[in-house]
This record gives sequence, C-alpha cells and structure tokens, in this order.
Amino acid sequence: MSIALVECEINSSIGEFMYDIWVDLGCDKDMNWAQRTVAERHYLRSPVDPRARPMTYVVRLGERRVGLVMAGIPHATKNRTWWGYPGLPTQWQVVDLCRIWLDPFIQRGGECAQLGIVPGFVDRRGEFRPTVATWAIHQVLSRIQRDRVALWPPVYPSQPYHILLAISYSDPRFHRGVIYREAGATPMYVGEDGRPLAGSSGKYGWCWRLPKPAWSWEELTGIRSRTMRLF
Repeated sequence: MSIALVECEINSSIGEFMYDIWVDLGCDKDMNWAQRTVAERHYLRSPVDPRARPMTYVVRLGERRVGLVMAGIPHATKNRTWWGYPGLPTQWQVVDLCRIWLDPFIQRGGECAQLGIVPGFVDRRGEFRPTVATWAIHQVLSRIQRDRVALWPPVYPSQPYHILLAISYSDPRFHRGVIYREAGATPMYVGEDGRPLAGSSGKYGWCWRLPKPAWSWEELTGIRSRTMRLF
C-alpha cells in the first residue's frame, strides 16, 4: 500500500535509544500481523471478517509494532438515526473502527508508558497517564477518508462515496468505552437523561461525524474508479 503516510508525532531519546511513535497505514504483511494479533490478544479473540473489507493502521514505536486500529464496513446496513436512510450517509459512507488494540508495553504501567515517549498527561497526584488510544483514534480519523477511498475507489462515482461517519462499539463486559468518549465520540443511543444506552446487542455504539471533503476521488494520485477497470 504505497499511499501510507508516516506522521511522526513524538521523538524522545532515552539512554542510547531513540523512540518515535506514529501511526501509518499498514501493508498486506501488517494486515496479516493485525489479524493474528486480534485473534490472539484482543478481547473478542477473533479476526475481522474479510467481507468487511478491513484495513489496518499500525501504531509504531521505533521499529516495534505496539498497536493497531482496524476499520471496515459496518455489519448493519441501516441505523435509523445515523446511516442508511434518506438524508443520512449510506452504508458505504460509514467506516467501523472494529478493532483497537495496544501493547501493554505502552499502556499504563508499561515499560514505555512514560512522559516524552508516548502521548499522555500527568495527573494531580503526579502520575503519568498515557492517552495513546485516544491519540491513535484521532490520527486515524484525520486521514481515513482519503485512505479508504484510495484503497477502495467508488464502483459508481455518481453516487455518494465520501466517508462521512466513523463508528465503534464497546462491550460493557470488557470496558466502558472511556476511550471513545475521550476521543470526542457521540453516543449512538441515549436515554431521556442524555446518558449513553446500549443497543439491542447489549453493546454501546459511538459515532464521529466527519466533515465532507472538498476533494473528489479523481484527485487521489493513481486512483481509478473500479467501474472503469472493467473496460
């Protein structure tokens, strides 16, 4: 995947080592690693279904893969409030951040979860709290519109194709979705008191509305409509 852009966010030296942390769009080898990793180490213990057309972003610290964010097409074709109905984005304009995993190495208490190495803040007690998850989500959201269309150009260019909505889900059996709230997500369902509600699956949904890009798919270097490729 030659369209990957390296965005170096932090450079910090410790002893004889130089640590760089950034997020980039993974290649096929990275995708294979990501699928194995989520099957073995993510709480769902399952790879992403290929029918979701998954893509993976890799969090790297120096030469080491220390995290991932995988994205694909949502399972649900419609959501009455958010997509699939007139006036809302189509299913093809939605991307699901379906797997997020970080190595304990860079999480709280990890060897490299330190000020100056990974994003974070020092709380009132003087303890450093890494915020790599929310930082990684922001990195992905800032570029996924272009990357998604570049990887899967529109089949029918006359129909809407810009990604306008990103979603994710949290299972309360495993975590409370704090990283999504901290990353600015809006609850997919809310009660009368405004608190997030779980959907019919028992999971909480989270949404990020993305601004409509000013560019068209033709402006992405080396990209052709998949319809045109048939001729």
